[in-house]
Amino acid sequence: MSDALSARSVVVLADCHIHPGNGIDWSQAALAAFAGTELIVTLGDMGEASGLAALAAIAPVVGVRGADDEDNPFTAGKTRLFTLGGVAVGCVFDPVASGLASSRDPLTLAPDRELERIFGGPAAVILWASTHVPSVQRLERRLVVNPGSATLPDKDAPASFARLTIRDGQADAEIVTL
Repeated sequence: MSDALSARSVVVLADCHIHPGNGIDWSQAALAAFAGTELIVTLGDMGEASGLAALAAIAPVVGVRGADDEDNPFTAGKTRLFTLGGVAVGCVFDPVASGLASSRDPLTLAPDRELERIFGGPAAVILWASTHVPSVQRLERRLVVNPGSATLPDKDAPASFARLTIRDGQADAEIVTL
């Protein structure tokens, strides 16, 4: 297992494709909604490094890379495992490409031993992306969260992010629409 972090209130973002020169940037409403969080987790396709720098001004940022990401010290690799308040959290951009799932819709997770191999240990929470569609569900004893996109949602989805809360060794999540 990698990093142990102490945050209890976490903003989870993905698929934002921040490219200020092309007119895609954080809205003031989004930045205000992220205020007060203790940690921001990004799940890939965040875009230019300037977008992550804006987030780092709000709270520490950790994450994984997607296809539309510049090299950045905030993000590392295609998968990541860390603990928050004693809860193991696994992060992945594309669960199918990583071998974590056989399908996205519906999300069909690989067997436990394969998940542990991919993450390097067991994960009670799986954060995933690549669809621009938000969801929170319980699958096979795990909390599984896709935050959607705060800036470029799927045509049938709202602009959104997820708020992950850790209390007494338990994780809960909600989708926040902008």
